[in-house]
Amino acid sequence: MPVPAAVATALRAHHLFESLGEELFARALLRAEIVALDAGQLLFQRGERAAWFFVVLEGEIKLALQSRTGEEKIVERLLPGQSFAEALMFIEVPVYPLAAFAVQQSRLVRIEAAGYVAMLRDSPDACLRLLADLSRRLHARIREIEELTLESATRRVARHLLELAPLDAPVPVEVVLDESRQMLASRLAMKPETLSRILRSLSDLGAIRVEGRSITLLDRPALQAA
Repeated sequence: MPVPAAVATALRAHHLFESLGEELFARALLRAEIVALDAGQLLFQRGERAAWFFVVLEGEIKLALQSRTGEEKIVERLLPGQSFAEALMFIEVPVYPLAAFAVQQSRLVRIEAAGYVAMLRDSPDACLRLLADLSRRLHARIREIEELTLESATRRVARHLLELAPLDAPVPVEVVLDESRQMLASRLAMKPETLSRILRSLSDLGAIRVEGRSITLLDRPALQAA
């Protein structure tokens, strides 16, 4: 499916394309296609040859590791405007290290990696912007590994709840989980039942009040000390 004009305009503002000259950008569009996915549909499986990278237009994509027993660890959630798999274009024989699924009905643009790399050779500015983005992602992954390795499960849940609330918001303050408990538990590297147990424990402590996906923070110091 060719790229519509509105999508081309959105791509032009994306950091992967804004530094390309008009000629290079036109070449990039020739190598781009629209992909539509239903909720739960697989985009690519781990180990597949990484011939494309992607920009999310609508919906939500999750990148996940799956064990042989069917357990899933969500590594990243991707929302409209975000790109993924672009770092793989610099590997000699690239394969996707994670599986990608649509969380909800979604639309994406996929761009041929080999063609984009060829264009980067003609655009040093685009190269520098891409390197900056990849560096930010690397540091984010390092922080995530540190948090998952060094923090207790209760601390990870408490930190996540605190991050959802504005720092200057007086308590009580309500936050709403934008994902299911199963997805949140996977992202925080714990089982759903562990997450439920921790939420009950924090509720019994008087730190929070839980009503479905709505969670009211009642005692910020108690959460910070968890």
